[in-house]
Amino acid sequence: MIIDIIKVILWPKHTAFEPRIIVFLPGKINIITGESATGKSTLTSIIDYCLGSGKCAIPVGLIRDVTGWFGLHLQLANTEMIVARRNPEEQQTTTDLYWVEGIDLKIPSTITKNARVQDLKHRFNQLSNLPTLDFSTSEEIGYAHRPSFRDMAAFNFQPQHIVANPYTFFFKSDTTEHREKLRVIFPLVLGAIDANTLTKQRELRDLEKEHRRVSRELDARMNAARAWEAEIESYFIQAKSLGLLPDSLNHESSWKLDKYILELKKVPAIVKKADLPDIQEGTNETAAKELTALINEEDQLAQRIGSAKRRLTKLDQLSYTMNEYGETLAEQEDRMQSTAWLAEKLGSTYKCPVCETVHKHGNPHLANLQTLALDLQSLTEKIYQAPAKLDKELVELREELRQLERAISKVRKKRKFLEDQSVKQAAQRQKVRQVYLFVGRVEQAIENVRSSRNVGDLRKQVNELAQKIGLLKNELDPRAQKARLNQAVESVSLRIRDYAKDLKLEHSNTNIFLNIKELSLEFGQLSGRKDFLWEVGSGQNWVGYHIATMIALHEHFINAPNNPVPGFLVIDQPSQVYFPDAWPSIDQESRDKDGKDISADIAGVHRIFSVLARFLTAVNNQFQIIVTEHAGSITWEGIPDVNIVGNWRKGHDEFLIPDTWI
Repeated sequence: MIIDIIKVILWPKHTAFEPRIIVFLPGKINIITGESATGKSTLTSIIDYCLGSGKCAIPVGLIRDVTGWFGLHLQLANTEMIVARRNPEEQQTTTDLYWVEGIDLKIPSTITKNARVQDLKHRFNQLSNLPTLDFSTSEEIGYAHRPSFRDMAAFNFQPQHIVANPYTFFFKSDTTEHREKLRVIFPLVLGAIDANTLTKQRELRDLEKEHRRVSRELDARMNAARAWEAEIESYFIQAKSLGLLPDSLNHESSWKLDKYILELKKVPAIVKKADLPDIQEGTNETAAKELTALINEEDQLAQRIGSAKRRLTKLDQLSYTMNEYGETLAEQEDRMQSTAWLAEKLGSTYKCPVCETVHKHGNPHLANLQTLALDLQSLTEKIYQAPAKLDKELVELREELRQLERAISKVRKKRKFLEDQSVKQAAQRQKVRQVYLFVGRVEQAIENVRSSRNVGDLRKQVNELAQKIGLLKNELDPRAQKARLNQAVESVSLRIRDYAKDLKLEHSNTNIFLNIKELSLEFGQLSGRKDFLWEVGSGQNWVGYHIATMIALHEHFINAPNNPVPGFLVIDQPSQVYFPDAWPSIDQESRDKDGKDISADIAGVHRIFSVLARFLTAVNNQFQIIVTEHAGSITWEGIPDVNIVGNWRKGHDEFLIPDTWI
């Protein structure tokens, strides 16, 4: 995919200042050299952010404090594009985007949002000819979702923390999501599979899903047919027991399913001609009314019986209490009879036995006792007269209760009769209903047998789907795909070895293999042992193999038709593992013209630029390289296709943020 970065643009928050524009050339090794803390490494984050990164990795501090928008001016295959993203400020990211595409675009002085980041991603997906289908061959997609332009960033950036990292080889592959997705897309970017392959894989998955569905339906119908065979035989036996097939012979073991069906087909016609008993219109309604009236009458009688029983109980209790009370009064009356004897003895005049005083007016206490005795005698007579009245009322109440019991018994007998009649009618109705339901089940069973036997179309559909699946599996032969993938990996691995030899890296004479499963390099020793990059020492080797692998991969990408990986590579500080006594600045470089005074560290970095130039020549300069570097020109002097973008040292070019902005 052709994408060249023509300019990196920063729009200041203070609109009185002009935008900061950094110009790059296509097909060149674009170098920005300078001191630390000048913004060199930030260029990687700016480019990644403007190309649709999900998060903004641009460092907080001065750059974000003074910059309002970050942008790129891109050269595409046939057009140009200016894309800018707003400073997220306190957020991790923002979807605010400015995007314009055309010919001979001019950089606007101010930026206004006119699109979303998702729109830009869709456009890049179109430009990179990425398939719209996912990689999964099953319904469980996982990390095998649709490939995206953003997935290709793994091959475009080698930031400072990656370029010399023995454990992480590709940009952002230090996270599980990007690492797993990179493993999935490697066959696509290497050309082992393409959009047509993914289309066929999706078609195969859909056909297999449909084949399973139709096969299940066919099996269900076949199982139903076998189940209906036993059901049909049982229906024949039930029809005989209900008297619906009086002229049919008893079944025999030699009968086939068709024989049973032939006999059962007679049942509906026989039922239509049969003289089934009818229920007289209105009978049920009248019986229901009579039964309801009897139930109400029974309830009323039951209430009256309950009331009479309660009255009878209370009268019995009263009679018993009166008898007990009368006996008590009689005992008291007997004790009071001694008052007459005292009156006789004492008379009207009496002498006090204590003081011997003579009283001529009688004894008042004795008079009170005599009065009380008379009252008690009167009460006792009244009590003895009460039982006769109570007995009469008890007799009348018992007779009333017997009459109520006879009445409720009569009502209950009549109710039982009506209920028995209703049960008989219900049984009659149930029998008629049973017959008609049975006829319905027989007709449905016969129809189900016919439907379950009609599986010719399903069999044909299953066979056709199986043939299509077989053809697709032959076209998607996994062995052929694996062979193409192995061939591509072998080709890239050979180029890695060639570039490693040019870089004079250790183990460059061993069997170097790009392991796309481990996302690292594998070194095959003569002893048969295999070592990975993290087992190979020296930071120089780590940087060298990172660069050798990246340019070997891009050489393969460029030679592959319609490859979706953008044709540029950003490398940050490849000289970080080299430690000369002092990196000479551009204006302070002094050495022997024969190079005798050049240190091994400087020579090592010089080889890196030399190999990058050799790679550009191999691909006819159809690729763009951007290097941000602390080292000076001594490390790339004499190397072709080098474009010095800027010297970010004091007294030379402006840094990433101009002094006027601060």
